[in-house]
Amino acid sequence: MRVIDINSPTGTTRLKNVSVIGLGCAAMLGRAGRRESLAALGAAYDAGITFFDAARSYGYGACEGLLGDFFAGERRNKVVLCTKFGILPGSPGGWKNRVKPLARAVLKVVPQLRSAVRKHASDQLTPGQFSVELLRSSFETSLRELKTDYVDILLMHNPPAGVVRREDMLEELHRLVDSGKVRMAGVSADGDVIRTVFAKHSPILQAAQFPMNPFSMDLASQTSDAAKSLTLIANHPFGGAEGIARCRNLIDRLRMDPSVPHSLREKLNARDEGLLPEFVLNSIIQDTGVTVVIPSMLRPAHLKSNIGAVERCRFSPSELQLIRKLFAVRGPSLTT
Repeated sequence: MRVIDINSPTGTTRLKNVSVIGLGCAAMLGRAGRRESLAALGAAYDAGITFFDAARSYGYGACEGLLGDFFAGERRNKVVLCTKFGILPGSPGGWKNRVKPLARAVLKVVPQLRSAVRKHASDQLTPGQFSVELLRSSFETSLRELKTDYVDILLMHNPPAGVVRREDMLEELHRLVDSGKVRMAGVSADGDVIRTVFAKHSPILQAAQFPMNPFSMDLASQTSDAAKSLTLIANHPFGGAEGIARCRNLIDRLRMDPSVPHSLREKLNARDEGLLPEFVLNSIIQDTGVTVVIPSMLRPAHLKSNIGAVERCRFSPSELQLIRKLFAVRGPSLTT
């Protein structure tokens, strides 16, 4: 697995051996049960993945504890743990927790219910929790759950633009960084807030996480400059099931389009399972300034194909640039 070192713009922080693909853990102990989640963590770790992305709200508040169990001991200092604050989970106990295994079983039989289940899960969360007191209590809970005395990256989780500039919040993050409990602070948000961060941000904020997929590459025009002062992390790279289907459809159309160079059309083999991850992941990290891309890779086959995609890509930089342009012109925006 290809790894890099991340140096903060101020030169005060260095994260070593960061894998360019990270594991997004949002589905763990939510859509995926404990056994499946632990298997995914083990497979990713054994394959050389070193970046693991969590949040206080993931898994109804239980995801960080799962990571803490897995990375306790000597594994901890070999990985980069990124977590977030600002969205509070519901109560971890009670009947809602007991019916999660039933919900997972139902989804395997009737996957069409996924959107309804996702909406119900989001209803259990409380967003917009950005007081200094809640930051302190949420972060202390994260440390306790993760079984560590520091986190590598701590991000505001979907804050309004105004919170990104609030002095009390920035001062508290600065205090956590100065104390050594946080190596790097930043923001995880959608495009509009991230554009605000790109345009002007406090030097305390040194990382930005945001969605980026082949149908929503508009931020790519700003990421190269933003990377001069921020560590950039891209999430939701495939755009979910809808994004995957649309991506395959458009690739099929490009393969039949005589205006596309023949040498490129020959590489668009619909039967090749490695085609989609090679295009998607390399489009996001090639010449964009994005440091890490974090898909959810619960299935071993997805993990294997995603790692293979960044280790050997069939597309040249100019071909990736051309396909990105064609997607921008012919494919409507996909924001999730």
